Amino acid sequence: MSDELSKNGSAEKAAAVAAYDKIVESVELVDVRMMDVKFSVKPKYYSALEAERKGKGQLIRGYDGGVVNVTYDAELLVASARIDWHTEVTKGKSKLLNVEATYYIMYRHVPDVGETHINAYLSKVGRFATYPYFRGLVAHLSWESSADLPVMPVLK
Repeated sequence: MSDELSKNGSAEKAAAVAAYDKIVESVELVDVRMMDVKFSVKPKYYSALEAERKGKGQLIRGYDGGVVNVTYDAELLVASARIDWHTEVTKGKSKLLNVEATYYIMYRHVPDVGETHINAYLSKVGRFATYPYFRGLVAHLSWESSADLPVMPVLK
C-alpha cells in the first residue's frame, strides 16, 4: 500500500512539475502595477529610533507579502493576481511605522494547465515580480520621512 501511495505521490509531483514547466515555456509578463499604498509613521518613532541607537530599547522590524487573489481567463489565456506587501516597525505593542502596498500583475499566453498549477505559478513568481517594487517604495518612503529604515533583504 505504501508503494502505491509513493507512486501516486511521485506521479502527482511529476504532473505538477510538467504543468509548471509548460507555463514557464510560454508565459509573458504583461504588467506590474501598484494599485494602493498606505504609509504612516508616528512621531514617537523618531524618539524610539534615537533611543535604539543609544542602546536604550529595541525596535522590531518585519515584512510579509503574498498573493491574495488569482484570476484566470482560459479563453484569452490571461492570468492575473493581486499581491499585498506589508512592513512595519513596532516597539512593544505599539506600531510606530507601517507601509502597505497592493500590486497587480498580469501574464499572457498562460496555458490552461489547471487552477492549482496556475495559482502555484503566480504565487511563486508573482512575489518575485512585485517585491523589488515594494522594496524600492519602502526605501523611497524611508528617505522621504527620514525614517532611516534598513535596506530590505533580497528574496531568496
